[in-house]
Amino acid sequence: MKSRLVLGVTFALLLAGGTAGAAPPVLANGSFVAELNGFMIHYEVHGHGPVLMALPNSWGLTWEGLRALYRPLEANLTMVYFDPRGMGKSSPIRQDSDMGMAAVREDFDALRRHLGLGKVNVIGWSNGAINLILLASELPDTLASAIFLHGSPRYSQEDDKEFQKKNPDLVRVYTEFFKEMDSGPMSPEEADARVKRFNVEETFVYLWADREVGRAKLKAMYADTGFSWRHTQYQGKDLGAYDFRDRLPRIKTRALVIAGAHDLIPVERAREISQAIPGSVFVVFARSGHFAPVEEPEAFVAAVRGFLTGK
Repeated sequence: MKSRLVLGVTFALLLAGGTAGAAPPVLANGSFVAELNGFMIHYEVHGHGPVLMALPNSWGLTWEGLRALYRPLEANLTMVYFDPRGMGKSSPIRQDSDMGMAAVREDFDALRRHLGLGKVNVIGWSNGAINLILLASELPDTLASAIFLHGSPRYSQEDDKEFQKKNPDLVRVYTEFFKEMDSGPMSPEEADARVKRFNVEETFVYLWADREVGRAKLKAMYADTGFSWRHTQYQGKDLGAYDFRDRLPRIKTRALVIAGAHDLIPVERAREISQAIPGSVFVVFARSGHFAPVEEPEAFVAAVRGFLTGK
């Protein structure tokens, strides 16, 4: 089983996504649609201050899912979110690769250009943090800074065996779920609703340091979020076992790497990201699992705001 698993004026302008001598664009808040790479992509802008774009997860999560993590940042930052192809109000997919990590990176960079942003700050969580390794290594001149939240640069078959050994209860939940999904026909709507219940009510709770707190908060966090079974299925084919450590030395942007002391992803894996990026800031949240923004919200906001603004 594959586990699905911050100063001079010039510097401040760069952080906000502009360039020296030119004020960065001020983005209006609201809900918008733009034609990007031949697709109508829905995006949202919320908050005020320097721009921070969220790199979506490719496994089937609408923008509300990331806003559930990042909403407190909107008091000091302008957050930009978007729905991946085939999710929310964005265009349907045309081929399977539209559900992949590369498609997310393509649309992220197209949206950055559409918004008139030069270098931009970006944050990626979990699968989005893994994809941010690729984005930052491929398009280093487009990023002012990168925030890697609960990511890992590698995952092998040996890691998978070790994960299963250490987490038998979670493995059992996964096994039963996939048996259910294979047992009979479901409509796309039924399958999407089932994978949402699976994540929100059955598996995400294992990713919290305090599972009872997680259990109490998850439903409200993801009440308005859409999930996609089809994207979830494709993710296993798109990523699987991986090793992106060779990409890390290519990343030249300022970086903040965040790990949770109780995350199922070992802290050492996030440390590998930080150690390979010169000058990066590494922070471990002592009371968090895989959801530091909501497990330790004040500390998370302080860390991100301090990194981006020096305040």
